[in-house]
Amino acid sequence: MKYKGYIFDLDGVLIDSSVIHFNGWKRVLNRLGADLDYETFRKEHFGKRGIETLERIFGKGKFDGGEVKQLSDEVDSNFVTTVAASGVPISGGLQFVRALKGSGAKTALATSAPRQNVDAFLDAFHMRGVFDAEVCGDDVTRGKPDPEVFLKAASGIGESPEECVVFEDSLPGVTAAKAAGAVCVALLTTTTREALSIADYFIKDFTDETLIRIIRPDGSLGAKARKKT
Repeated sequence: MKYKGYIFDLDGVLIDSSVIHFNGWKRVLNRLGADLDYETFRKEHFGKRGIETLERIFGKGKFDGGEVKQLSDEVDSNFVTTVAASGVPISGGLQFVRALKGSGAKTALATSAPRQNVDAFLDAFHMRGVFDAEVCGDDVTRGKPDPEVFLKAASGIGESPEECVVFEDSLPGVTAAKAAGAVCVALLTTTTREALSIADYFIKDFTDETLIRIIRPDGSLGAKARKKT
């Protein structure tokens, strides 16, 4: 088998942005009379859409669509203004994407984050033009674990999802990748291997030697790196 496309989530996969998002949400929630500790946020809310976070904390129906957008925009504006100073790239990730691009492989970004966050990331880390397709939360109607974002990313690079590798760090993301029919490599940056057990492979970050065994320079599957490496 030879992979023809490589699709990357953003938060928790290419950058460690959990503290940035936590600080944004904590300010919003404190103003609304709620509190949230970092570990709870990281385990239950990180990588989720704003509506999901608000409904989980306050229940459904408390906020209308306009209020949800306003609150989510406030959190996202914090990301935009602080990502360059506070965002920490996942080890080896940006170099790996650039190397794939340089080798002629097709690459895509597929994230639940809004376009303004994607643009801030691309500018802060000089990644403009590195991805052949970019699909964000503004481009889909259904969030992860629905596979829509990965199906659109694969379509955007002109490949079937079955011939693509998706890099994810959350259970909704891994579930979406598998539902799309893609091979999924789970990064253990935000949760445990047990929580992501439905993934095909596991790496701690992009310096993990397991990655070399999974994906050889020509894009083929390593013979010794079968399922559950």
